[in-house]
Amino acid sequence: MPRYRPYTPAARLRDAPARARRRTRRRVGVALASYLAVGVAVVVGLAHTAPGGSPGGRLDPGAESHAAVFRDGTAEAGGAAGGAARSAEAGGASSPAPASSADGHVADPDRLVRPVPAGWVRVGPLLRSAVADAASQGHEVAACVLAIDSPDERLVCAGDDEPRYAASVIKVAFAVGALEAWEGDAEARTPHGRLGDLLDAALTVSDNDAANLLYDLSVTGPDAPATDDPVAALNAIADRVGLAERFHTGGAFRFEWTGDWSRVSARGSVEYLTELVRAADDRAPRGAALTSPAVARTVLDTMLRQERRWKLPGLLPEGTVANKTGETDTESHDVAVVNTASGRYAIAVIGSASGMYAGPDEVMMNLGSGVVAALGGAARF
Repeated sequence: MPRYRPYTPAARLRDAPARARRRTRRRVGVALASYLAVGVAVVVGLAHTAPGGSPGGRLDPGAESHAAVFRDGTAEAGGAAGGAARSAEAGGASSPAPASSADGHVADPDRLVRPVPAGWVRVGPLLRSAVADAASQGHEVAACVLAIDSPDERLVCAGDDEPRYAASVIKVAFAVGALEAWEGDAEARTPHGRLGDLLDAALTVSDNDAANLLYDLSVTGPDAPATDDPVAALNAIADRVGLAERFHTGGAFRFEWTGDWSRVSARGSVEYLTELVRAADDRAPRGAALTSPAVARTVLDTMLRQERRWKLPGLLPEGTVANKTGETDTESHDVAVVNTASGRYAIAVIGSASGMYAGPDEVMMNLGSGVVAALGGAARF
């Protein structure tokens, strides 16, 4: 796909309506926040003066049932009581833990386990609605959300989640492989220049040439694996966490046939991102990590600087989403790690398009905003 250049006149013209909408939303948001603050003050005052009032109380998160799927594929039994019991067995707290202080990084080495909030029950319907909205526009879409910081890593999906051509989403795997081969050092001087510059170009503006160089560097660095085949090297990394088929590298962005094709599914994408976060937090079991903490942190923080923000992050504040898009004339995807008041979540939408930039972009934008609102609102990393 052509490199997206946000500073060209055509790009400015294309992006102008979105920028105007964001400015309008910010102004409306400020006004609403002012009215909300007054309303909260009134409610708190009434709670203090009402007989038997209990200001500051919160609902037990086990009082409402949640989505019915866990990462191991088992169904949740017993409704709300069953969900609460399983969270307790997994070490969950009885009420949401406070978010860590914002530091500009996706990784959270001091990560606290947080039960999913009551709003989790709205996530499944939001996903199903997005799939239906995309279908009404002629697009096939699958979407998943995974609660990274919940005790059972709860997962909910909607749509037909057959693997699709990965497009530029697979550049995340290229970045991981290149960094591993070059000892996790973004400052490394490769035959093609500073590694960090290639990462920025491939991940934040989706430059194909830079991505192809990362693909090549995955087998040529000082710590490269014992193979000269990038497809084998990159899939061996994904296979460490059982995702070589659902987040699969089949070749570079060149007109050459490798006998394979890059493909991802929505579930495979949220699970890959979750493993990347687990590695960045340095909490993966020994011998079972996707990659090293240094590599994972560099990749996620580069994604946090994303310039292609008109899909899942389109209505969310900057600094709250680390994402990677993918577009061709037949595919439109976005995969992201979002930070909320109730913890970090992986979101993936893998879908079809009817032309370049003619995909269900607005559906994704509204879905990202709706899911984050249901989970407590956006929070900066």
